[in-house]
Amino acid sequence: MMIPADPGSSVVENFHLTAREEEILCLVIEAFIMNGVPISSLQLVQSFDLNLSSATIRSILAELSRKGMLFAPHRSAGRIPTERGYRFFITRMPARLPPFDPAQEEQMAIQKEYLRRNFQMEDVLEATSKILSMLTNHAGLVVAPSAERTILKHIELIDVGPDEILMVILTRSGTVYTKNITIEDRIPRGYLQQISRYLNEQFQGLDLQDVERQLGERPVGLEGELHQYASLLLKTLSVHFASMGQRNDVFITGLDRVVEELGSPELNVSRIYEMKDIFRGILRRAVDLDDIAVTIEGDRNPTLSGLTILAGSYRMGEKNIGAMGVVGPNRMNYRRVVRVLEYLRIIISGMMTRMNK
Repeated sequence: MMIPADPGSSVVENFHLTAREEEILCLVIEAFIMNGVPISSLQLVQSFDLNLSSATIRSILAELSRKGMLFAPHRSAGRIPTERGYRFFITRMPARLPPFDPAQEEQMAIQKEYLRRNFQMEDVLEATSKILSMLTNHAGLVVAPSAERTILKHIELIDVGPDEILMVILTRSGTVYTKNITIEDRIPRGYLQQISRYLNEQFQGLDLQDVERQLGERPVGLEGELHQYASLLLKTLSVHFASMGQRNDVFITGLDRVVEELGSPELNVSRIYEMKDIFRGILRRAVDLDDIAVTIEGDRNPTLSGLTILAGSYRMGEKNIGAMGVVGPNRMNYRRVVRVLEYLRIIISGMMTRMNK
């Protein structure tokens, strides 16, 4: 498993580190992630078998600072990583990490969270955001499949009044959408059933975006009054169909943890909720990737200052349909977060695939 740079980033960083500089940088970041205090040359000498003098390490730390990988919060303090340094650290993580093995109490909590759900898609995705937050102690995010990735299983038109019909859509993932639609003239119930049958014959197995696009076309193979009713109704349905997928498409749990971890007076839960569109965009881009994408861009986008977003896709069968992610401070246990994401991607992909059968 490779961990690519954020696919939405257009910035290319040009720098070169020697092998020794790479080693020292990674050790500083690992020590800082573990301890949360600036790391000095003396700490590195005492903690790791480097066969280097404290003076040599100080020189390397100074060079890493010059290259923008580290900085000293105070003149006499040790160094802490910059966001540029974290980005480099991510590229040096092992290509494959050991599978995540939840502790017994974690396994029980995961099972409890999923088993109390109705196994509808949105229930499963909401539960997953909670489990991500629980296992990482950061914020868990899950984005639902978009319309072009949601497949129609069945559609039904029901007469509910003189000038109203109910459109019911069932997707392969088990999600049900309903929409009350006002019509000018009542359509005989028998015709309504025939039009429902026609819609299923024409559109079953297509994604909702294709269905919306084709609803505006003239019905084929229908004659007489049935053709007239179908022509009028399909035009009306096409107007309303787009709003069928307008639901809560991003599930977020644990934003208060992010605020607490960063400890910034300018950052609060309401401000992070305002960043929901940014998170959605990052996760949407991750849908088309098979690897975990890491976004550390606070030095390029002040809105994301101090934050890291890790995101990975989940599948239905062989098709990527959505994504999940974790938002937390730059100082996070990256190895654990990546392993948790990989673990839950497998679980959710299996659930989505079973829902499709």
